[in-house]
Amino acid sequence: MAVQVSIVSGYLAYLIAYTGIRQHHTAADTVLKSFAFGLFATAIMKWGYQHPVFTPLVALSLSLVAGICWRLFGMAAWQSVMRNSRVSWSDDIPTAWLSITATDTRYRPSQVVIDVEGGRTLMCDDTRPYADAPHGPCIFGADGGVAFYVTSEFRDGEWIDHQDVRHPTQGDKITYIPASAVKRVEIRYWTEANGRASPGAVETTEPAGEATA
Repeated sequence: MAVQVSIVSGYLAYLIAYTGIRQHHTAADTVLKSFAFGLFATAIMKWGYQHPVFTPLVALSLSLVAGICWRLFGMAAWQSVMRNSRVSWSDDIPTAWLSITATDTRYRPSQVVIDVEGGRTLMCDDTRPYADAPHGPCIFGADGGVAFYVTSEFRDGEWIDHQDVRHPTQGDKITYIPASAVKRVEIRYWTEANGRASPGAVETTEPAGEATA
């Protein structure tokens, strides 16, 4: 029983810790990382208070919490150590796109601008109103595709506002741009989440920075 709980707990914790950024992991990476997270469950199963139901649940929960903490705090702390000690500037993520879109949810996109094929530019000038929209405020695919709410478009030398993004009866209109059509992406980020607003919204009045891919 203890072995099964440790294996399952470790693997589930691994899935949580590396959600969206495990495409490049080998079988050995998966096994060893799962084993590391499973050690928390193993410790509870071996040395914790023994109960046929509660002990496995506590063991599973501890491993899952470890996975969440590693994703939220551990990765950033480890990268900081590597950089400050001048060991490496790499974050061990295979692409810069994944690094800026999938690794750190402390920074929320506030504006998205995409140059696409044909010379057009699509923009969501403020993502906050769409934080509560379906799939909002935007989705950055691991393959480089982007789904977001286009509020304005630049074509034929002028900006055109999209007035039908939000419709009272037909709903919100989201636009998907496949990776093959994307030429350049610009993203502005906010750093302070507004706890009183919908997920994705922010309170601060100054943007934290801008990323270009």
